[in-house]
Amino acid sequence: MKIIKPKRLKKGNLIGIISPASAPSDLSRINSAVKYFENIGYRVKVGKNAAKQNKYLAGTDEERLDDFHSMFADKEVKAILSARGGYGSSRLLDKINYSLIKRHPKIFVGYSDITALQLAIFKKTGLVTFAGPMPAVDFWDKVNSFTEENFWKLLTSSKKI
Repeated sequence: MKIIKPKRLKKGNLIGIISPASAPSDLSRINSAVKYFENIGYRVKVGKNAAKQNKYLAGTDEERLDDFHSMFADKEVKAILSARGGYGSSRLLDKINYSLIKRHPKIFVGYSDITALQLAIFKKTGLVTFAGPMPAVDFWDKVNSFTEENFWKLLTSSKKI
């Protein structure tokens, strides 16, 4: 399998935020994270279904999958951040268009339940993804300085780290 490394993120790039698992506990968390990213020089696009609620999920499987595919298909989006983990990602695995991801490789970040998506993406496409902080969990309030420094170093540096 050929390993695919996504291009590094640059100031001014567009970051997409999606909710492929559980719904954010409060929409204001996503809004606060958007302000954080914009204040440090990025543009942000929030998936149209990212704040939906369907019991414990962020919308139906189809809605969450639509945001996932839309962000990978959007040539302007350079990084996709999962709003939060929780539960529900594994319900998408057999519905994902992996050839779309392989044609449009980009940074994909999350942890917890998002790990199921990351492992499937790597196995099916060879795309390297990142276990890292999520907007509605780690970037909505006071950001831990260690997390912040290392997250941006990982996604923006042209040096091997």
